[in-house]
Amino acid sequence: MSNMNVGIVGLGKMGLLHTGILNSLEDVKITAITEKENLIANYIRGSLKEIKVYEDYDMMLEHEKLDLVYITTPISSHLPIALSCIKNKVNFFIEKPLTKNLEESKVLCAELRKHNLIHAVGYNRRFIDTFSKVKSFLDSKILGEIITVKSSMYVSNVFSKSSGWRSKKNVSGGGVLLDFGSHLVDLLLWYFGFITTVSGEVKSLYSKEVEDSAHMEIEFENKISGELDTSWSVKGYRLPEINLEIHGTNGNLRVNEDIIRIELKNSVKELENTNMVIYKQSLNNGVLIDIGGPEYTKEDMHVVDCIKKNRQSLVSVFEASKTQSVIQSVYDAAGNGKRQVKYIG
Repeated sequence: MSNMNVGIVGLGKMGLLHTGILNSLEDVKITAITEKENLIANYIRGSLKEIKVYEDYDMMLEHEKLDLVYITTPISSHLPIALSCIKNKVNFFIEKPLTKNLEESKVLCAELRKHNLIHAVGYNRRFIDTFSKVKSFLDSKILGEIITVKSSMYVSNVFSKSSGWRSKKNVSGGGVLLDFGSHLVDLLLWYFGFITTVSGEVKSLYSKEVEDSAHMEIEFENKISGELDTSWSVKGYRLPEINLEIHGTNGNLRVNEDIIRIELKNSVKELENTNMVIYKQSLNNGVLIDIGGPEYTKEDMHVVDCIKKNRQSLVSVFEASKTQSVIQSVYDAAGNGKRQVKYIG
């Protein structure tokens, strides 16, 4: 493959972010976009004449020879755009969450099984250096057998009634658990495997149709127990912040985006000391361009590399459907006791 031709559907915040990154990568070229907002579309037509601008994504997919399409639109449109990509045999990336509900994820997974395409979903916390390093620690069992995990994700976003699309359930599919907390669910599944049962509650503090906070008790198939707490109505968090506390038979580990703290009972060959603090700066290998955080660049580089080498991505649609299954089970379990998670077969 020489130049990789990429199309973008939706030039909002995330669409512009990915466009900037992709344009900086070698052998990658944005050749077409779909954007319904006239102000943005007219600007692209006037200033970037080499890029074709469409109002309809079906027209773009039918008329352009694209190797990859980025879907960066509101959640309610993810399924139809992805199905159009499949119909036109085009690889695609979807910004998280996958779809607005589990039924839509089932439809997408069923259709994808009929085709040989590369697909990815934007759970990019896996590409943050501290979180990826912890994955390697867990794989090498420096903590021994894992017993419990406590996790949280908070941001200071919602403190009054909102009329935006995120507050409308028929458009967003859900509130903070689906929007922000899904990153945390994805990490937990990546670290510890299948979640088997959930119980918990969701609360609407400012929103009428979606939840502003959620708490869940979880059990994994390997008998690990845990907690997840998330809210976008907690003061003091300018940016979304994830924290995990992992307890094992050989010690404890705490991690967020910036730091890893390890306290071990017995030494392991992977670490110099039993008590260590590892900062993200010591793990950072650097990226070509940083727009919004290096994890976005690493994510996009990974997706492009998967297309070039014809291999499936780290977070495929099938992988992301596991997160969708867990979240749907939490919604079903809220206030109704423990619920078994049923994954898409």
